[in-house]
Formats: sequence, C-alpha cells, structure tokens
Amino acid sequence: MRTLCWLSLLLLAGCAEPPTGPTAKAIIGASLIDGTGAPPIEDAVIIVAGSRIRAAGPRAVVPIPAGAEKLDGTGLWVTPGLIDLHVHLGAKAGPRFDASEYTRERIERNLAAYLAYGITAVRSVGTEREAGFAVRQAIRDGSLAAPALFTAGRGFTAPGGHPSQEIGDIARQPADAAGARQQVSELAAQRADLIKIWIDDLGGTAPKIRPEVTEAILAAAREANIPVVAHIHSLADALHLTRNGAAGFLHMVRDTEDLPGAALAEWKEKQIVFAPTLVRQELAWLFQEQPALLDDPVLAATLEPGVLDAVRAAKSEPSARAREEFARAIRNTGRAAKAGVPIGAGSDGGSAIDFPGWAFHRELELLVQAGLSPLETVTAATRNGALALGQLAERGTVETGKRADLVIVRGNPLEDIRRLRAIERVMLGGQWVER
Repeated sequence: MRTLCWLSLLLLAGCAEPPTGPTAKAIIGASLIDGTGAPPIEDAVIIVAGSRIRAAGPRAVVPIPAGAEKLDGTGLWVTPGLIDLHVHLGAKAGPRFDASEYTRERIERNLAAYLAYGITAVRSVGTEREAGFAVRQAIRDGSLAAPALFTAGRGFTAPGGHPSQEIGDIARQPADAAGARQQVSELAAQRADLIKIWIDDLGGTAPKIRPEVTEAILAAAREANIPVVAHIHSLADALHLTRNGAAGFLHMVRDTEDLPGAALAEWKEKQIVFAPTLVRQELAWLFQEQPALLDDPVLAATLEPGVLDAVRAAKSEPSARAREEFARAIRNTGRAAKAGVPIGAGSDGGSAIDFPGWAFHRELELLVQAGLSPLETVTAATRNGALALGQLAERGTVETGKRADLVIVRGNPLEDIRRLRAIERVMLGGQWVER
C-alpha cells in the first residue's frame, strides 16, 4: 500500500510500505481526551488491534496484551484524529483561489498536508471533479493511505453566482428546478457523499441561487438519501434551508446577531452542524498583520515552491464591513454553541491562502476566541466532525470498536489549544504515519 509519509517525506512519490508489527499496539500512560466531551483520562491506556481501538481507559482497568508493541505516553496527550469539514482539494495555493490546475497529484499533496497536521478525515465541498472521486476510491480500497475523503463533487450555485468569479464554471449552475434535479441525479450516480450549495450574493454584487431551485435540490437529494450542506451568509437563507431539510452549514450567519431562540433550538434538536469557518474571513488581513505566522516549518514542507513568497508579497485592504462581519460571526458562533447547537471545525482549506492543515488549527484558536472551551473545541474538531459526516459509529471518538485514528501531542491542549500543533505521532487506521 502506498503511504503518504510525514512532512516533506510524505510529499514524495514511492514512500515505503507501512510496517506490519505485532498484532496489538498499546499507548501507555498518556492523558486521553476521548472526544466525547468527557474530562480527560489521566494515565490512560489505549489498545489498538488491526485498524480498530480494542480498549481505552485508565491504566488500572485496561489490561495490556502480551506481546503488544508499546509506546510510552508519559507526558503526552492523545485525541481522536481531527476532522476538517470544509476543504477544497486540488487547487493551487497562493494569493488567489486558483482551481484551474486541478490534478490528482495536487489532491494527494493536499491530503498529505492535512495528515501532517493530524487531520485524518476531510469533507471536500463543491470543487471536486473526476480525479477526486478516483482518489476517494483509492483511499477506500486501501491502495492509498491518506485521510478519509468525503466529497460533494461539484456544488451548486446560481448562473454567474459565487464562487464562479473565483473558479469559473466548476460549480454547477442550473437555470431552473428541472435542471437542478437532473444534476442531483448525476451526483447520485457518482455516489457523492453529500451535496453542496453556495447561497451568497456577496453583498448584492453577485446573483444568488433562487429559492425554488434550492428547494428542488434539497427535495431531489432527500429522495436520493444524500445530505445537503450550504455555504450561507444570511439568517433568512439559513432558516429557509432548515425548513427544507439541510443537514449542515458552512460559515456562520453574518448579516445579523439576532439569532431567534426558536432557530437555535431547532438547530440543536435536529443536530444541524455549523462549521463557522471563521479563519476564511480573518485571512483577509491576518498574514499582512502577522507575517511571522508564515514561518511555520510545516508550511514550508507542505506547500508548493514559491507560494509563501507570493503570499508575503501580496497586499490587501479589507473593508470595515469585512471586519464587522468577522466579529459578528465570532459572536454568533459563541451564541450558537452556548445554546447547544453542534459546532464543527472547518477551514475552507485549499482556497487561496487557506493553507491545508494550518488553517484548520487557526480555526480552532478562533473557536476558543468565540467562547468555546478548549475541551469543547476538541469535541468540535473530532466528535462533531464525525456527526456531520454521519460517521459517529466509525470515527470521531476514542472508543472500543472505532477506527484507530489518533493524534499524540506534547503539552496539554486543554490549557492552550495551540498545543494540538505540537504533534509527536499520528495513527491512521491503526498504523503509525511515518516521520
């Protein structure tokens, strides 16, 4: 099986076969944040057999199998593999979102970068073409070791609507409800994992998909048993989508802070997961104001040559409105979380300077800034990600029977969420990712 190896090595072709090793692996003495939202387990033992977690809990109650491969976890912290709910694979990184040079090689490079940052599953939302489906199949049949890939194929927008000003005609642009239904059938034939709709007129500067077309997409998707997620901006659109069966939202409501209590209660009851994607807005000014953030050595190892220099040289003048909407999104994220609405973590990774993996960890910092505790933020990045994917039985928490996707870090992320960047080891499906 071809492996995407650690850091710069994982970007080269022809990496070595993963080791077979003993039947069981035991991580002994680490502190475990299991992703369920429960307090951490100190001096924990985690037993992995094959690709699954056999047992996890305090050392006093979890026996260590004879002959197990042992890892001393003293001073380390373990979390479930991280899940990014908002990525765009295969685009060329740089000051502008360039999806024209979409290749399988770039998709695999992106996935390798996510893995380097501890992300073991991604949801690709709306810019996927045939190469992405081929990569998904390679991952699922075991011929490519990479983060699990869930894809929406090509998403829907209005004719000439966002994001066509950035990516051209990659998004589907049906003229009417009949065309929308036909294109949902095409996605069903491709076995898309979900469907993506962009619903945003960019402050009145771009066409927005009409409500009857949105309703046709949602109805056809429901008949095909495919969940629908939507890029949103306004409360009115979020409410319309909720009434018509949307499963989740990308970005946060940004046109108002008057989130109705009834809407918050409905989102909580229906377990509609928001991936606020706060980092996408902040990037309009972040690197210009804090250029030292670009000195992350993992960025240098995972990005294509010349990207960092181009970003350092780029200039932008974000509007006052952009900063106001960012602050509003931060506050609304905190309100939604406090009301019990499930919050997930998504980065918009792969679009322009939204660097794969790096932007996800910045998003976690912003979720803490929004008012989530570090423990709630870990839950957002793990369990709630699995909830949004319909994968809670398979991944997202460290529990018996689930996939052995694990991240081991040095330092306590419950004291500082940035410690999740201090990665010592990553396990993917029961195998250590090579370093």
